[in-house]
Amino acid sequence: MTTASILALVESIERRGDDAPAVLAFRNALTRKLREAHAAGGPATLDAIRREITAADPRRATMRAAILAAVWPVLVEPQS
Repeated sequence: MTTASILALVESIERRGDDAPAVLAFRNALTRKLREAHAAGGPATLDAIRREITAADPRRATMRAAILAAVWPVLVEPQS
């Protein structure tokens, strides 16, 4: 699990838009990666990843932050 793999998922979502069939799979994978990051390093790791991903392309920072925010609530839900 690396920031690069998370960035690749975010970029895939960016390229396809919200209504593309593949986006659901990318969002699920993104959620898994973020859960792994949280388990490995907690909230500080997630914040660092968010900063790196939004800073990677300042022109897309708002869109990338929105993509990450869309899966963020899932991270705090109890795991079954």
